[in-house]
Amino acid sequence: MTQAFLSIQNVEKYFATVRAVAGVSLDIRENEFFALLGASGSGKTTLLRMLAGFEDISGGDILIEGTSIAKLPPNQRPVNLMFQSYALFPHMTVAQNIAYGLEMEKLPKNEVTARVADILKVIQLGHLAGRKPDQLSGGQRQRVALARALVKRPKVLLLDEPLGALDKKLRSEMQLELKRLQHQFGITFIMVTHDQEEALVMADRIAIMKDGALLQVGPPKEIYELPRSRFAADFIGVMNFLPVTANSGAFQARDGSPITATHVNDAVGTGAAVAAVRPERLSIGEGGENRLSGTVSAIAYHGLDLLLHITTELSDTPVIARMTADVADRHRPETGQPIALSWSARDTHIFPA
Repeated sequence: MTQAFLSIQNVEKYFATVRAVAGVSLDIRENEFFALLGASGSGKTTLLRMLAGFEDISGGDILIEGTSIAKLPPNQRPVNLMFQSYALFPHMTVAQNIAYGLEMEKLPKNEVTARVADILKVIQLGHLAGRKPDQLSGGQRQRVALARALVKRPKVLLLDEPLGALDKKLRSEMQLELKRLQHQFGITFIMVTHDQEEALVMADRIAIMKDGALLQVGPPKEIYELPRSRFAADFIGVMNFLPVTANSGAFQARDGSPITATHVNDAVGTGAAVAAVRPERLSIGEGGENRLSGTVSAIAYHGLDLLLHITTELSDTPVIARMTADVADRHRPETGQPIALSWSARDTHIFPA
């Protein structure tokens, strides 16, 4: 069996009597872009800080390439942490900010100069080496902070909400930039985020955390399309939940119509349950095994697509269906009009109520 590059083994963290991280075990591969995803209070940032050495672990162990780092101080770990605030020194230039960590290690001046010059080329900011942070845009400051972390050549780079301070357009651009840099440097990135889209776009694998524990770990496509719990299904993207009654492996909607599903959670028994389906899996017409009818109560225009909010007897809350622009041009939905939708069994998940 291949040894994990970074192994988190039954790690716990208590703050007094509060258990912030609950026995997390996780293996992360070399050169992997890994995302810890969860809401505030899920334990993801505490776990990141324990990896960096800024929080002591209450139990368990952390190993890199088979060697424990759990007792090492932060400055002796082959790990670097990039803070959400970037924490650039305002009185230093771009080049001086990047060089600071190397100078603290008392590396030869010519090596410091060469490594700073090399990484400035990578982040494409060589022409701004003499500027101060307040003369840079948000995206440029983000790249300087990243370069300062990468120039020390850590084995693992930890990123705490690295794009949180950027506007939406720049954030989208920097998602791809970060992924490009990670691939170019071949360093293991571990990112903490509460942004589901960010995790889906950037990560090779995602771990969903809740109440200090891991709920599910897997590639983005698996996390999105094959959620293992109702919480994971609801937390990632948009999901419709329809109350159903389960009886001997068969499922019935409120109006008595059958619901067929390929994916049934092991905890589902007899009685109340919920059927879950993504908005983009709902199609106009009756082509699928499962069907619903209702009235369009609201339309949200998103440019590339529309989100239809549909009032139906199958649920107390409107069902949301995503309609692409070309389909919308053909059907021209309007508020108040009746609509019939269908979806397939393979796109249906059943969870405990």
